[in-house]
Amino acid sequence: MRPVIGYIGAPDGDRLVGALTAFIIWLCGGSPVRLRTGPGREAGHLDGLILLGGLDIHPARYNADVEIDARFDPSRDALELAWLEIAFARSIPVMGICRGLQMLNVKAGGDLHQRLDPELTKGWPNGPVGYTLFRKRVDILENTFLASVFGPGPLSVNSLHKRAVRNIAPGFTATACGHDGGVQAIESDGDVLRFGVQFHPELLIYRSDMRRLFRRFVRACRTHRQPDS
Repeated sequence: MRPVIGYIGAPDGDRLVGALTAFIIWLCGGSPVRLRTGPGREAGHLDGLILLGGLDIHPARYNADVEIDARFDPSRDALELAWLEIAFARSIPVMGICRGLQMLNVKAGGDLHQRLDPELTKGWPNGPVGYTLFRKRVDILENTFLASVFGPGPLSVNSLHKRAVRNIAPGFTATACGHDGGVQAIESDGDVLRFGVQFHPELLIYRSDMRRLFRRFVRACRTHRQPDS
């Protein structure tokens, strides 16, 4: 039986990202389900949760005032937090991508920088083509889940974001950092696999290391469902 892995993306647009995510979940042995509404009866069948990129998280979610004008998606904030509540309660593995990393950190009690240094981001492209072609170096830290996937050391990724983790949530650790020292990945210190990356592996599925990342996540989801099978 394939583990059932729910994923949440932008409600409008980003159809390519959603399709790629569903495809790679299936390719790596999972059964993808797009979650468009809050938890219902299907929550009991969920074995994994993936949160994708999208608009900014409203600062009220981490007890902060709005510092800069931005586009927010309050309904999606609520949807993701509701599903994270289920995932945490049932010890379901979670993978956060870009915004998803930030929401995982916020849910667990961390907060965010609302804006990175404009000098750092002024040359970054926008849109799907930019995310596909742009690369920057991040450093994977030793003795982490990501190190077991990619190996420790430098990794070339498509990390484009205007917000970032400020204070890491209790029970989580930074597992990758950028050249500026910023957090590029986090993972839980507990036994359940919960991690987030600031880059977009779903847009790099032609790379064997990115497929390996999804396979390892699907494997963790399959292990989660064994006691109930």
